[in-house]
Order: sequence, then C-alpha cells, then structure tokens
Amino acid sequence: MKNINKSWMSIIEVIVAIFIFTIWLSSIYLVIVSSINLNEHGKNQIIASNLAREWLELVKNLRDSNYTNLHNWNSINPNITSDFDIESNLIQTWTYYKVELDYSSPFPWFSTKMEKIDDFKEWKEFINIKMKDYELCLNLAKKYTYDCNAWNNRSRFYRYIKFEDLKYTDGLWNDVIIEDAYKVISKVIWYKKGYHEINLTTILANHKRL
Repeated sequence: MKNINKSWMSIIEVIVAIFIFTIWLSSIYLVIVSSINLNEHGKNQIIASNLAREWLELVKNLRDSNYTNLHNWNSINPNITSDFDIESNLIQTWTYYKVELDYSSPFPWFSTKMEKIDDFKEWKEFINIKMKDYELCLNLAKKYTYDCNAWNNRSRFYRYIKFEDLKYTDGLWNDVIIEDAYKVISKVIWYKKGYHEINLTTILANHKRL
C-alpha cells in the first residue's frame, strides 16, 4: 500500500514539475516575443521619423532651388514657366502632396519632384486601397520611392505632406494669416499590429521677401 502511495506521489510530483516548467517556458517565450515586437516597433518608429524628416528637408531644398533658378519661391514644378500655368503650379494650402528626389535626373540631389495627391484618403480602412496613391516602395538601390513597379518591393509605409495657412491671433482674437509662409506637416503612416503614424511639423517661409 505504501509503495502504491509513493508511486502516486511520484507521478503527482512529475506532473507538478512539468506544469511549473511549462509556465516558466511560456513566460520566457512571451518575454522573447514581446521583446521582438518592441524592437520591430522601435525600428519602424525610427524609419518613419527619418522618412518624415526627409520630406521637410526636400521641401526646403525645393524652395532654395526656386530661389536659385529665379522662380516663385513656392513653385511646385520649376520647369513650368508659362503665365497660364503659374498660379496652378504654386503650393496650395489644405492640399496633399507627395515629394521625392528625381533619381532619373543626372543630379538627383538637386532635383525635387512634388506632385498633388488628387484622390486623398487616410486611415486604416483605406490602406492598400485608396492610400496606394502615396504608398512607398523600396527600389533595387534600397531607396524609398513612389514607383511601385514589378521590380520594387512594397514597404509598409505611406507618406504625404500637407500645407496649411500660418496664422496668429491678434488682440481682438481674430485669426490673421501670415503672407508668404506655410505650416508644413509631414506624415508617415504604417500598419503593423495596429495603426501607427508619425507627424513632423515645420514652417516654410519666403525668407527673402524682407
């Protein structure tokens, strides 16, 4: 009888030991998975921040290029010179754009392209549908581009830029728009285990107007 009891005790001890080991192993697994997810999220945050910051620099470069080429400081496409197209070629507020370096140019670091997004949509239900207009892909040189052809790999990032009126409130609580200046918002969106976005803001002004 005592031997039977000892056998049962041994079996129970083994079961308890297996149970404790399983919990310990599961805890380690959860810690590893959580660490991997945090690293992935941190990596995406860094990439998105750099992508958003890059655009703000490109817009400033476009303004400086307009100065150099004696165009309107807020021209979208410096190649347009006809009077008929000049007004439509200027930056418009509350309008969404995509901006990138023109890698087809022999001097891409001097050539910035800005293009209006006509059918703009945003938020997670539009990902891969309406947001394709400003989806980023990686080309063979591992550079982000809007050219999502068969040779380029899709990334999980979507990027656009928006211009708003730059305002201040006077003593009578009226909004006064500052001429020759914009509030610029550069935004990067991605969807990986939830919806995420990065917003960076700066001011773009015609500093040569003074």
